[in-house]
Amino acid sequence: MKSVFRLLPFLFLLALSGYLPGARAENCRANIGQTTVNIPNIKYLPTLPVNTQMTSAMADNGSGIPFSCDLQLPTASAKRIVYKQLKTGGSPVVINGQHVYPSAIDGIGYSLSFQCAGGPMRAIDGSHSAGGESVVVCDSTMLPALMTQQQTTVRIAVTFYKTGTVQLADGTHTNSSPLPQVGEVTIEQQANGNAGFVASAPVSIDIAALNVDIGSSGSCQVATSTIQVSLGTVNRAEFHGKGSTGGQAKRFSIPVFCPSPTDVRIGFFGVSVESDTLALSKASNSASGVGVKLTYGNNPGAAVSDGTSVKINEASNLPILKRVTGSNAGTAEAINFNAQYVQTDATVTAGTADSMVTFALEYN
Repeated sequence: MKSVFRLLPFLFLLALSGYLPGARAENCRANIGQTTVNIPNIKYLPTLPVNTQMTSAMADNGSGIPFSCDLQLPTASAKRIVYKQLKTGGSPVVINGQHVYPSAIDGIGYSLSFQCAGGPMRAIDGSHSAGGESVVVCDSTMLPALMTQQQTTVRIAVTFYKTGTVQLADGTHTNSSPLPQVGEVTIEQQANGNAGFVASAPVSIDIAALNVDIGSSGSCQVATSTIQVSLGTVNRAEFHGKGSTGGQAKRFSIPVFCPSPTDVRIGFFGVSVESDTLALSKASNSASGVGVKLTYGNNPGAAVSDGTSVKINEASNLPILKRVTGSNAGTAEAINFNAQYVQTDATVTAGTADSMVTFALEYN
């Protein structure tokens, strides 16, 4: 009987020792606790309408936010990386489908977008909510490698919008202090399909000081404020892969006049799928897989040649297109551009292919 009693404690401890390692599970965390989004100088055009995008999405020049998972068994059943906006300034303005928050300069708003491992950029737009003002940047459904890789890097970009009139600080410039703790990024794990997501310690997002150059606000005008460009009907078969064009390029002109001879530049602002290509307007019967590419037209004496791509949402470093001498609507001078359909995705589907863009004058 003594031998039996001595054996029972040993068996019990053995059972415990086989169970204890299972109490530890996979752990995911951020490798940093804070990051600052650095911003180059941006340009504000007084002639740009309110609630218009005024820059492209500008990538932060840092190394991104590194997340790591130890892949310890048992691993998570699902993972996701989430951004939550903390400083909202009340209800956000929605511009081009993005939620826009006030910067430290009245009249300028911003949105942050995030990218996992080279995937699509995602910003808060109301369709990827993880509670409050948030966006799921990526999850293990979109990015299956999130379940098996130990390291994932999230990169950040910032886009600015004109939300009102900006007051000058010193004639052609204004600036602001940094914006601390505007939001936070976490990696979240789900132990099983019935469990909730558990978040890691957050990475706090700060925005660096903002420096803004102010464009001219003179009195050049356009003789026609709304211009319609018909690109006609194009057969899907004309597209032969991403970057290929369909249909003929169509020229359109913007008629400009100024009270005195003036060097004129023009910027285009709207929803883009590439730096030189406008996205199609969203509708139930819209085509997909195509956009509208803009190029400069034939403008004698211009700083750019016919066919050069136009950079959408670019206000800085615009080329001079013409020295306008016409002083009234009757003598307005045409500044020429081209538009053409271009394939933007692997597959093109038929439908209506409308797009819209806002243009603004810049002059010396």
